[in-house]
Amino acid sequence: MTDHRDFEPAEVQAGLDEGRYLLVDVREAGEFADERIAGALLAPLSGFKPEALPRDDAREIILHCKSGIRSGQALQLCSVAGVKVSGHMKGGIMGWKSRRLPTERAEGAPSGMTIQQGVMAMTSFLVLVSMALSLTVSTWWLVLGAIVSALLLQSSFTGFCPASPVFAKLGFRAG
Repeated sequence: MTDHRDFEPAEVQAGLDEGRYLLVDVREAGEFADERIAGALLAPLSGFKPEALPRDDAREIILHCKSGIRSGQALQLCSVAGVKVSGHMKGGIMGWKSRRLPTERAEGAPSGMTIQQGVMAMTSFLVLVSMALSLTVSTWWLVLGAIVSALLLQSSFTGFCPASPVFAKLGFRAG
């Protein structure tokens, strides 16, 4: 079953409004609780069972997640199981929101970057700065990139990032 489509968010919104699509969110329960697309059903990828998807002959099933990666994985599971799903929404809920389509947010739901996202963004930035300075000023600037990369590697093995407390004090939210 390789006839899956990547649906544009605006197309999904129109299909939902017309009752042609059934949207299934494969993000985890906490993500769904914080923010979701109105009318979407939850079927987390961590326990995804294609055969448990609702049978609805009147509507096409469209999957979505945060960015399109997990819904793509769910599509593969559906293909292997022989469960008919029309496709998934390109860009997930992030693509949906980037087109300013409405979502439902829980009161007090966290917003902004997580500490992990902040650390990843800052380390990526520092490595790029290191590379740029090594090309324009001195190759010694590569040491900065090496140190940042080593700290990131260390944190991936130990589960502790020395920069995390700094980002927490700056107001980034936990997980």
